[in-house]
Amino acid sequence: MKYLSLIALLLAVISLVASQAQFNANGIPAGGQTRTTDGTLSFSVRTVTYNGQYAPRNSGVIWITNAQNQFVKTIKIWAATYRWTLIRWNASSGGNTTGAVTGASLNNHILHNVSWNGANYQGTQMPDGEYKINVEFSEHNATASNMGKYKQISFIKGPNPIDQVIPNETYFRDMTLVWQPAIVNGTLFGMVTNGSGNPISGATIQTGTYTTNTTATGGYELSLPPGSWDLTCSAAGYAPQSVTGVVVESANVTEQNFMLSAVANGDELNPEARFQLLSVSPNPFHASSRIVFSKDSSQPVSLAIGNLRGQIVLERSVGAGLTGWNEFVWDGRDGSGKRCPAGTYVLKLRLGKQVRAQRLQLL
Repeated sequence: MKYLSLIALLLAVISLVASQAQFNANGIPAGGQTRTTDGTLSFSVRTVTYNGQYAPRNSGVIWITNAQNQFVKTIKIWAATYRWTLIRWNASSGGNTTGAVTGASLNNHILHNVSWNGANYQGTQMPDGEYKINVEFSEHNATASNMGKYKQISFIKGPNPIDQVIPNETYFRDMTLVWQPAIVNGTLFGMVTNGSGNPISGATIQTGTYTTNTTATGGYELSLPPGSWDLTCSAAGYAPQSVTGVVVESANVTEQNFMLSAVANGDELNPEARFQLLSVSPNPFHASSRIVFSKDSSQPVSLAIGNLRGQIVLERSVGAGLTGWNEFVWDGRDGSGKRCPAGTYVLKLRLGKQVRAQRLQLL
């Protein structure tokens, strides 16, 4: 029994260690798991002459290999008759140019800008992990014992972006490497209930240009790009509720519940029932943004838009004599009609002592 207990303890420790090592420091699954992140690799390099036999004419190639230097895909090749001088590439690829950008040898050295979509030459997305960009060029009749110039750069294909400037070398200059993972939305979900805990059907949840409504059971779900979001939940007969800084992560779910307080339309103790900022859309915007608000009073609303330095760029009196839904369209211009610089602005609507505010992003 003593030995059985020791064995059980050892197995438990091994299981714990394995459970804590599911991902490495680069966010790549470990322990035999497989993860495939879509994205785009952008790479630039300028080759420099080594004054070979045919300089500055040169043949060259850029290709991808995996961590074990196994061939994945040729990205670009500038060689026709003289492909045989690209000794390393031929040994790696067997001359495979499927899906590559192809062309003849060049009369001069240039800056090469290439991209890779993360797939091999068969079009299959490659699993996350370490990959290598290989660059080879030749200005002479290269052989296995007298090859052309070669450069290899490693990077990690995974969920983390890379933006790297590679130091210049004698024959390779102006090198940059950018890996941009595809943006995968996260999911925001939750429940909207009243003070008694009962679900509210048809409530509106809004953030920026994204809007959804609750189901009959009070639930909602919203797909959002990764980032920090300011949310507003509103429903007829209830005071709206706002929440700022809700973080949504890529491919993850975030829960945000709302509990709304019932109000009467004529209840002066509940001013939110009389005056609501319903939407600002689109936001961010370039040409114009539509500002929608509602009020039970026929009194005008004072509208002011200012920059983050507190300077008012536009003031208007809107909605005089009107009740219910009102709207104002801002075209991004100040009070003199001049186009405002791109940036963040603060919208303030004032009705009596009530103030509603929201940020706008002018592109």
